[in-house]
Amino acid sequence: MTILTGAEIQRQRETGAITIDPFDPARLNPNSYNFTLGDRLRAYTAPVLDARRENPSTEIVIPADGFVLRPGQLYLASTAEVLGGTGFAPTFAARSSIARLGLSIHLSSGLGDIGYIGQWTLQLVATEAVRVYPGMEIGQMMWWTPVGEISCYTGKYQDSRGPQASRSWVGLTGDLARRRFPGLGQERLRFELVGAKCARLGELSARVPVPPLIAVPAGELAAAIEADVLAGVEAVFDDLRATVGGDVPAQVARLTDMIADLRPSSQTAELLNVRLDEVFPAGTRFAVRSSALCEDSAETAYAGAYESLLDVGADDVPEAVAAVWRSFYSLTAVSARLRAGDLDPAPRMAVFVQAMVEPEQAGIAMTGLDPADPAQAQIEAVSGRADALAAGAATPDGSDTVAPATVAAVTELVEAAREVLGVSDVDIEWVQAGGVVSLVQARPNTARRRSASVRREIAVVPLYLEPLPGDIPLGPLTGPVGHFTSKRGPAMRRAHELGIAIGSAVLVYLPADPGPAWAKDLAPLLGAALSAPEVIVDVSEHQRQIVCNTDDLVGELQWLHTAAPTGEPFTVLVRDYVKGQRGLITHPADPTTGEIAAEASEAGLLAMNRGFAATTDLSLAPGSPSEDALAATGGETNLALIVRMARDLTTMQGPTIIEWIIGNRGELFYIDHTKLAGPTNPEAGPRVIAAGRCTGQVVRVVNDAVLEQLSIGAAVSVSGAHIDVHQHGAVAEIITRIEVVRTNGGRVILSARRPYAVLAALVGMVDGFVFDLGSRLCHLGIVVREHGIPALVHEAADGEVLTLDNGTVLTHGGPR
Repeated sequence: MTILTGAEIQRQRETGAITIDPFDPARLNPNSYNFTLGDRLRAYTAPVLDARRENPSTEIVIPADGFVLRPGQLYLASTAEVLGGTGFAPTFAARSSIARLGLSIHLSSGLGDIGYIGQWTLQLVATEAVRVYPGMEIGQMMWWTPVGEISCYTGKYQDSRGPQASRSWVGLTGDLARRRFPGLGQERLRFELVGAKCARLGELSARVPVPPLIAVPAGELAAAIEADVLAGVEAVFDDLRATVGGDVPAQVARLTDMIADLRPSSQTAELLNVRLDEVFPAGTRFAVRSSALCEDSAETAYAGAYESLLDVGADDVPEAVAAVWRSFYSLTAVSARLRAGDLDPAPRMAVFVQAMVEPEQAGIAMTGLDPADPAQAQIEAVSGRADALAAGAATPDGSDTVAPATVAAVTELVEAAREVLGVSDVDIEWVQAGGVVSLVQARPNTARRRSASVRREIAVVPLYLEPLPGDIPLGPLTGPVGHFTSKRGPAMRRAHELGIAIGSAVLVYLPADPGPAWAKDLAPLLGAALSAPEVIVDVSEHQRQIVCNTDDLVGELQWLHTAAPTGEPFTVLVRDYVKGQRGLITHPADPTTGEIAAEASEAGLLAMNRGFAATTDLSLAPGSPSEDALAATGGETNLALIVRMARDLTTMQGPTIIEWIIGNRGELFYIDHTKLAGPTNPEAGPRVIAAGRCTGQVVRVVNDAVLEQLSIGAAVSVSGAHIDVHQHGAVAEIITRIEVVRTNGGRVILSARRPYAVLAALVGMVDGFVFDLGSRLCHLGIVVREHGIPALVHEAADGEVLTLDNGTVLTHGGPR
């Protein structure tokens, strides 16, 4: 660029390319023009200035005898002249005489924009106290010849008069809002930020009509959750993991309390409203939809699991976003993720706010439903909104109500979705308004095509005594059902042949479309199949042992069904929860004497298995049973059946520990058994749970309530830990203490009040166990014998050093 001389400045002013008003030729310099100070100043009054806020300020009139500028204080002033132009680039600087007073007139580069015309705001900062006067020559402006096409300034300061306070908040707030809440066509509309549902709409919007939207990325929810709340959420999921989802409603109630106040901050809400004002016309109504990072994947849609709100006003959008956030931890959503094996507690909910289209017609279209022609789009439509249709609460209109042009447009949406999603089977939602058919949702169709052999009616099928039908898909129950039928099936059938009660166990099956009256139709089938007052429900590998009253079972199944994938068959395992009056565990018969070692407890079988029941040791001698043995087993008939079943199971599978319940009427129930891999008998002496020798430092655990809660769940069995409980806070704390001892070269003997089943997770980390009270035949007892880890009943203090030697305990004092 080249600078204009004083003479050229005057010539260009006369042509109108430069504005100087009023103009005084005496103020022309060789290559600049001297401008004068206006008669007003402006000073900020806030102690802290905020670039995102309109900062308060006060106006100061400069009197004729001048005004003293305080050192270090910022004063905004203005030129008395209107300056600028449309053909040259202006710059300005203080006159050298002014600079020699220690007075700066700008804090920026001094470069102006081509096209700005107005009084120029000056930023006065004095290094010394200095008096200034209105009309004094304070600075000089230069004009430069630009190179390239000229684009004139049209910004927020155009045509200013007097000193202008900063309006950075106008642009900055908009910039921040655009970065925080991206819209269609923006690069930040990515899967990992806004979820598949929203990101796919962003991709598809380049090809087909999509109503405008902005996204609230998942990071906004993560930032909104306080650290202590998130820690509480993580603790709940630790419990869900450790107890295999055995009491989901109670755990979700804890989550609901924790996040009750979760909502966008006032700053976030303000930016969101700025973005809404920028993208949408005034008066727009909105659909506020979920787009969780785990939603609408190729494997799982989680359709209906999360909240979406329709017809929301602009002022209510922040609260609607909060409602969608909170739905990530709702009962339906948590149950759905548990069913799919997703136990990640991290907040992964993105939201998108979309212009609400009031459709003349709307509907759903899917491919992959017709085995004969899987590429054919199946289209359903209703007049008005389709949310009731998607929820299964509306009947679609007849096919003749969809105009051929609409069918063609919907088919185009389907084909675009198939190409962008990269799958052949898709599920889309569409709306038609004003002659335009728009896409509002697209996802893979996870309700896969099914063989005609899949059962189409509700069924309640016995688990053990009959072969499982091949037309009932097991889904996420495949593992648990396979375990039950392969392990317990032969024993259950043998017990039934002997006349031993086994309790009912059934598969409850709902087809993909069970019909609106399925709950009513299912109730009598369940009533005929189940007999206990309570039942145990297993939904998947990760959601098991849900206990409920049999009278409440249909309601329980209704909410579990809402968490299942839409359009998929739903199968659960339901078993009678047999409690009885007494639990009994028997060991294999002594090969020499025929006697059977047993333990009994009025606390019940579950408490015995999990290690927190007081038990009575028994010896069951078939030929001459003691009175205690007869009382514990329910009489001679039951005792004979126990002996016969134990013998038969030993023949079928080898040495086994068998679990029994004596019913309220004295009847004998076979419950379960465990094939032994270690020693077949408890070691001699009532204090020994498992023989062996070790020396180590005692690590005493005292959080009995938590250990008991974890032990009640299905996480730990004699077959090993099916669910990883090591991350649970209570277990992790024990492991940390163990590692401290081991890091210092020591060995560890773990001490607890009882042999809780969850402590089996520590096998391999400790060298021995001691318990204040103990059962030899509980699950942990079996596990330690299988692994050759010494364990016995002995009260020990934290930090003691003990030697366990086949029932003898030697105390060596404190840590060595």
